[in-house]
Amino acid sequence: MQITVKEDGDVHFVSIDGRFTVGNEGLFKNEMASFGDKASKIVFDCSKMEYIDSTGLGMVVRFFKDFTSKGGKFALAALQPKPKMVFEITRAYKIFDIFDSAQQAAESFR
Repeated sequence: MQITVKEDGDVHFVSIDGRFTVGNEGLFKNEMASFGDKASKIVFDCSKMEYIDSTGLGMVVRFFKDFTSKGGKFALAALQPKPKMVFEITRAYKIFDIFDSAQQAAESFR
């Protein structure tokens, strides 16, 4: 898995590329810790995420809860078929704002 972060104004786009699994826990925690207090709006762009397992989903949920509890705004974008199925089976889609594209997600913050 690769994580790429791009800033556009006050929105940080976090792109997840590849398979988001238990083996990527350290990478994910390190990348997300780098935000600190500098980000207030985050879009997780999942257009290149091939797969997510229960550990990966748990990490996203944990980050979401921590981030939004501090007043941050968070959205998911462009879920691909396999990850989307995991969100549907676990009903995790009910706690997230999910958009078809990263741009739509960013616009929802305005």
